[in-house]
Amino acid sequence: MKKIQKAFALIFLAWTLIIATSGCTKPQPAGLKDMQVGAAVENILQAINANDSQKFTQDFSDAMKSAFPETEFTKLRDTIQKTSGNYLSMSSPTLLNQNGYAIYRFPCKFEKEDVIVTVTFTIGGDKVEGLFFDSTNLRSASK
Repeated sequence: MKKIQKAFALIFLAWTLIIATSGCTKPQPAGLKDMQVGAAVENILQAINANDSQKFTQDFSDAMKSAFPETEFTKLRDTIQKTSGNYLSMSSPTLLNQNGYAIYRFPCKFEKEDVIVTVTFTIGGDKVEGLFFDSTNLRSASK
């Protein structure tokens, strides 16, 4: 009976250790330093304020550049200006990984509300592969 209890205890301990360590791995970053990722996001947000579509896309991958011709940039800018106002500042991001991407979420202050700006890079990559803005006003405007 004691052998069974010891075996069960060892199995339980092993599973606990596996579960505890499997979710605790540090997310892998983009191929840029955190400061460079922040500078890319700052550039995107300042470009929206300045209505500068070329500056807006300078850190984008080719696929992102083709998804954001000037007409799409103008639509995005108009929506953000109406709902959130001008960009003011950003805080340090959180980083997570999903499906081979490094996902950075930046809490940002705009004139009218706080906005979460999410940018994605391939893990180890140096170009913006995705961009998403989330806020209460933006969600209401999209309905």
